Amino acid sequence: MSEAYNFLLKVQDLLQSKAAPLAGKINAERHISALKDTILSIEPLMLLGGFALVLARRPVAANWSQTLMILYHLTIGLLSLFTVIVLAYQLCKSYNLDPVLGSSSALLTFLSLAVPTVAPGQTNPNGLFLAAEFLGVKGFFSAIILGLLTVEVVRLLDIKGVKVRMPESVPPVVAVPLNAFIPVIINVVLFMSLNSIMMRFWGVDIPQAVLNLMTPLTNTMDSMGIVILAALLINILWFFGIHGGSVVQSLLIPFLTFNFAANAQAVELGKPLPHIFSGNFFYTFVNIGGSGAALSLALAMLIVARSEQLKGISRNGFLSVIFGISETFVFGTPIIMNPTLFIPFVVLPMLNAVLAYLAVAFHLVGGVYLYLPVNTPGLIAAFLSTMDWQAVLLWMIILGIDIIVYIPFIKSYDRKLLTKEIEN
Repeated sequence: MSEAYNFLLKVQDLLQSKAAPLAGKINAERHISALKDTILSIEPLMLLGGFALVLARRPVAANWSQTLMILYHLTIGLLSLFTVIVLAYQLCKSYNLDPVLGSSSALLTFLSLAVPTVAPGQTNPNGLFLAAEFLGVKGFFSAIILGLLTVEVVRLLDIKGVKVRMPESVPPVVAVPLNAFIPVIINVVLFMSLNSIMMRFWGVDIPQAVLNLMTPLTNTMDSMGIVILAALLINILWFFGIHGGSVVQSLLIPFLTFNFAANAQAVELGKPLPHIFSGNFFYTFVNIGGSGAALSLALAMLIVARSEQLKGISRNGFLSVIFGISETFVFGTPIIMNPTLFIPFVVLPMLNAVLAYLAVAFHLVGGVYLYLPVNTPGLIAAFLSTMDWQAVLLWMIILGIDIIVYIPFIKSYDRKLLTKEIEN
């Protein structure tokens, strides 16, 4: 055991010296932080739109159904619009730039590219209208890119001092609108020119080109291998004392949001769900209750633990893991650098990933298309995110398997603690 523990110490030292600084940099990187804050900010809109979609599909009065679908189209249906506004706002705040100016510039630039004006015709004889095809999920990655790039242009102009110089006799307030106009018009002209060049030489505009480029990557990020890899990285980093969830989720969150919105759109159109790894799939079916499938760990402790340490932790921390907060168990058990619990803590979430992914892939349960907060209790999230009672059954089966696997490891660790407690 001492040799194994010494090996783990060496691995921990390596990760703490190499991986931990990198993880900290990724988590604190301003563009990634702005994107995370953006998704959190628009989360209520996605939640509202998802419930509107669910209710609209239930046997309600026709007028209510139409009203609910309008609500869906004004929330999830405008996902890219909200994303570009809030993302530019958040990034401007991190740079100490005017967030309203940044948001306005990003919004106008995005609309000029993603929402072409359609001329009158047979389908719209009353006049011009704006095509909303890329305001929803299709324009999501374009919204992210334009939201970031337009703010960088605003920042560059601010650094270079590109402003209107007025005589001292002119009040400063006169120059404010003109100085606000400059970054907006430069952004619009710059990206519209680039869009025109792409249309002329490649026959595709920027939003469609971004969608085409991102499609293979989104398909890759939706694979079972990525779900397993995410489970491995998050939990093995936690085992060595590094907050794996914040790092990995920072990289996954745009893809999970895109996949959720694409699934919701498929439900609206009556089509099969295109994605499995979406929304809160991971924390509902993989890391149940938090890191290392903490809910099953807590229940296994409640069932078999005899030592005061594990009984106390399981009683005091049980409520928190119901809501996906597992730090009490990670630090209190402790899980970190505990070779006895290494195998179930790291392996069980990967097993859960395989079981849940295959269950959805073979249509045994429905996929996730309703966005829920990450701390929603798993039993509730399993049903609400899929609107399928069989998903609840799947959740219970996975939880039961995890408890059974955890029990012998908990017994082994509990005996050691109990011996120490008797000796003391």
